[in-house]
Amino acid sequence: MPNLFKASLLLASTLLLFNASSQHLFGNPSCLDWQKLSIVEKTTWLNAYLVPLNLTNMSRQKTRVDKFSQLKSLDSAILYVDGFCSANAVDFAAVGAIRFLSELTSESKSH
Repeated sequence: MPNLFKASLLLASTLLLFNASSQHLFGNPSCLDWQKLSIVEKTTWLNAYLVPLNLTNMSRQKTRVDKFSQLKSLDSAILYVDGFCSANAVDFAAVGAIRFLSELTSESKSH
């Protein structure tokens, strides 16, 4: 398991540092680019980014309930990242997405 955690951390770090065009599905749009994306593009990007991150988080934290998979849609994630990017224009969407997942899956909070 430690190797899985290291690999996941490396992947997350790489995605945070990778400043690709917002047209690339696996890129990391800047918050300025995020604001220009359509709902479909935001949903597609968040799904591709958060699903594997959530799986890694679940295996690492040994959680009993997968709160992320219980979401009926990614609307709440989109709203969260929209708000994050509005307040942090020089940052990247991935930072907001990670914060969303962290708050969602926090054991001390119920969603």
